[in-house]
Amino acid sequence: MDYTDSERYWIWLSALKGMTARRFYRILTEAEDAENVYAAPAEFRHLFDEAQYRELLASVSEGGADKLMDELGRLGISAVTRLSESYPAELEHISDPPVTLFIKGNASLAREKLFAIVGTRRATYDGKKSASEFSKALAENGAVIISGLARGIDTCAHTACLDAGGVTFAVMGNGLDTVYPPENAHLAGRIIDNGGALISELPPGSPPSRYSFPQRNRIIAGLSAGVLVVEGDRKSGSLITANLALEEGREVFAIPGSIYNPLAEGPNHLIQSGAYCALSPYDILESLKWGERPVKKPGRKKPPELDAGEAKVFESLKNEAHTFDEIVNLTGFSVSELNSYLTMLELRGIIIKLPGNLYRLS
Repeated sequence: MDYTDSERYWIWLSALKGMTARRFYRILTEAEDAENVYAAPAEFRHLFDEAQYRELLASVSEGGADKLMDELGRLGISAVTRLSESYPAELEHISDPPVTLFIKGNASLAREKLFAIVGTRRATYDGKKSASEFSKALAENGAVIISGLARGIDTCAHTACLDAGGVTFAVMGNGLDTVYPPENAHLAGRIIDNGGALISELPPGSPPSRYSFPQRNRIIAGLSAGVLVVEGDRKSGSLITANLALEEGREVFAIPGSIYNPLAEGPNHLIQSGAYCALSPYDILESLKWGERPVKKPGRKKPPELDAGEAKVFESLKNEAHTFDEIVNLTGFSVSELNSYLTMLELRGIIIKLPGNLYRLS
């Protein structure tokens, strides 16, 4: 990728260790151009603390700007600064716009129908299923799904979008020379191979930290027309994303859950505070005018063919999940009888076994 001299030095200054967006803009206000800092660092000594000034001098003496450009090229990473015409307009007016976006994959972020799906890393079966179904339906209606490549809900959202043939962006809290969590390296490759991108405001070599993830959430919220929160407690990072989205005038949706489920606290609180209650992907598609709810065909879904014993187990699980012992009490079957029925129903895909020896209808 070709850069102007102004862009090269802008990228270099933004990539200095410990540089924040606020500090960068404060320096640039006085220096006017990042190249001036590179050419005469002593003139701007007062704008840096001791540790960062040492970093600055070391970088200048080692030809840091050229070394960084070479490293970005070697890693296949593009850098988009606020000087560039390709800088996303959606980020221009958010609080603390990222100084530079490092992008691996499709460097063009100028897309319509950008939508974020976020949630807890400790997702339940229902949460993963919801994230996958919503992501799939949105992708099939042309939405580009944005998430954070984290474990749990993020992983499900990215994966379902790709499986539906869609494009997805992952905004990360570390430098793009590594993938975090490491088990998502294959997923990161799929995102790039299918026309999407990995995005970070942090330069290569930056490790993930407890501070970088909340910071990246403002980029997820800022890029998106809307945000869906699937699961998360009241302190979840997904609620940070949702609140940032509200501050930026984006639409916020949440999937409700049981009042007894700690991971439903976040979405339920958002709904109570005015977020849209999302019971179907079409609640989102219709609200954003991106799609219409399909007309339901008349007639009920045909129930599975069950013998008398299987039907009794099926009825016991019709309204909620139960443990093995609870099903014994509800049906009156012996342990061996119930084991046989549960095995057959599970093999046929009619029920699902969950952690904690719980069973529910699929």
